[in-house]
Amino acid sequence: MPTSERLSDYGIKPSVEPMTLNSKSGRLLYYAAAVVLVAVAALFADLLWPLVDRAASALFLAAIMIAAFYGGFGPGLFATLLSLLAMDYFFVPPFYKIELTLANLIRAGVFTAVSILISWLNASRKKLMERIREREQEREALLKQISGFNVELRQEVDAATRELSTANSTLLQTQQRLTRSERLAAVGQMAASLAHDIGTPLNAISGHLKLLARNHPADDDTRRRVKIINKQLDSIVATVKNLLERTHKREFALRPTDLNTLIREMFWLVSPMLDKHGITASINLDTDLPDVEADRDSLQQVFMNIINNSVEAMPEGGRIEIISHLNRNKGLAELTFHDTGVGIDPEILDHLFEPMRTSKASGSGFGLAIAREIMTAHYGRIEVLKDQKRGASFHLTFPLSVEAQPSSTIESVTTNAV
Repeated sequence: MPTSERLSDYGIKPSVEPMTLNSKSGRLLYYAAAVVLVAVAALFADLLWPLVDRAASALFLAAIMIAAFYGGFGPGLFATLLSLLAMDYFFVPPFYKIELTLANLIRAGVFTAVSILISWLNASRKKLMERIREREQEREALLKQISGFNVELRQEVDAATRELSTANSTLLQTQQRLTRSERLAAVGQMAASLAHDIGTPLNAISGHLKLLARNHPADDDTRRRVKIINKQLDSIVATVKNLLERTHKREFALRPTDLNTLIREMFWLVSPMLDKHGITASINLDTDLPDVEADRDSLQQVFMNIINNSVEAMPEGGRIEIISHLNRNKGLAELTFHDTGVGIDPEILDHLFEPMRTSKASGSGFGLAIAREIMTAHYGRIEVLKDQKRGASFHLTFPLSVEAQPSSTIESVTTNAV
């Protein structure tokens, strides 16, 4: 069976068809070569005559061997017939004549038998070599195919590994979001229960204080003490109310909102507080920043939370910078809040947005967790930029609600009293 057919059994197509002389024209070439070989043997025998004399048959056997080795049994047998005729005609007395004597027939029979044996052996060797060559070609083709399988398998394994890694990462993020939501829900329930448990006795206390103040209007000391108690009660009520607001998850009214305008409003709102703490602030606003779908009050809560954290991180004064930027490539509106404070403790950096996580001596640890929930509700993100040489940087991103224009300009405002 030809090599190309055996390779096709394995689904392999040879890149180049193997060359063969098994066709009719190829076989004729082998027979023609047999004629030439016998003619060359006869020429050498004639040139060396009478030195070779009876050894002339060896030259013809060599021609038969070569013809059989390269052409196979048929050309070898054809060379045997030609050699037998040439020897009897040119080199066996009477010369130039063929006599069918008993001696000539015996000599011809022995020569023919030996020649046929030589032709068969060489033809068999030729077939064996061809089979070995075919097997080698099959082996090389299979090795190439196996190598291709290995590459494909490696690519499939890599792709499956990436998919598994992505799935694990997504699962981990989902679990983290679920944990944060459960914490906030638990705290919300606790705050609601606490408000109810505290509110009832507070109402009773407030009522008795009013009675006490009405029954003793002329007693200055009593009025002073009632006033102090009322003030502390108001403080407790404000604390509980603040806790409820922080943990209460409400629906957001998303409307087209100008982030630059919102930043300017907050900028002037916090100016007295920043001035009091000796903090300089500046804003750099991309004036081509389009509107985003947002809840103004919720975003203001996020911005104020970041500003308050920055103020607490700079007790000796410092600098705050707010930057807005239109990222056209990603279709995002970006805000960056950077301060020159003490920075963030690396130990809590990866857990900064989890509830009840804080590095401050005071604080509930809910501010940034709630900020993250608000940003998630806006289909955006809030993250802290790592590897800051000084201070802390918070990066906020919002998906665009309108298509950005190609031009871009920057509006800068700096104040020492902000």
